[in-house]
Amino acid sequence: MKGEESQRIVIITFCISLLFVLVQVLIGSELLSFSGIKAAFSATLVLSAWWWFYFNYGWKIKLFNLILYKENINGTWFGNYESKDLEKGTIYKGEICLVIKQNFLNIKITSITNRFKSYSYSEELNCKDEKKQLIYVYSQDEISSDDHNIRKGTSELELTKFEGKSELYGKFWTNTGTIGSLTFTQISNKHIMFFDKAKKIFEESEVK
Repeated sequence: MKGEESQRIVIITFCISLLFVLVQVLIGSELLSFSGIKAAFSATLVLSAWWWFYFNYGWKIKLFNLILYKENINGTWFGNYESKDLEKGTIYKGEICLVIKQNFLNIKITSITNRFKSYSYSEELNCKDEKKQLIYVYSQDEISSDDHNIRKGTSELELTKFEGKSELYGKFWTNTGTIGSLTFTQISNKHIMFFDKAKKIFEESEVK
């Protein structure tokens, strides 16, 4: 969580707590009495429940999202990749699925092709000015390969929205000496962990 978000959470929590104290004073309740302590405990529970709800679900609601803005990229994305081996000059092309599991505090990304799966272990979503950028570091597991080396890489993707359509595009680099480009279109708000199923949904959406 960024410093600005943490500061705003502290301010909101402080203001609500102060409001509670003022209400207790206005109704003549003694803050150190049993009823005052009970009320304070209840207010703490309400605040805890509120933030739990907000961090998991509330931030996705348009009106609530104004409290602490966070871009919602949760769901399944499908697109294409093109990579180049800098040593050999070989170019590889293919289709790729990106599954993003996101709540307010965390993002986890799985990329899937018919050959490999990659899992993110460091993620950041930046929304500064008008530019919205997703940066993540990942490690790759081969599904069908005799090469057991762990491949790692970094992707930098920019989010764009036009006429209700969301897209991610950008570049990636790997520790095996390859660089490439990625383009994705969001096909579902659900998490589709099977490449063939995601591809089918993408193809059906393209026909419409």
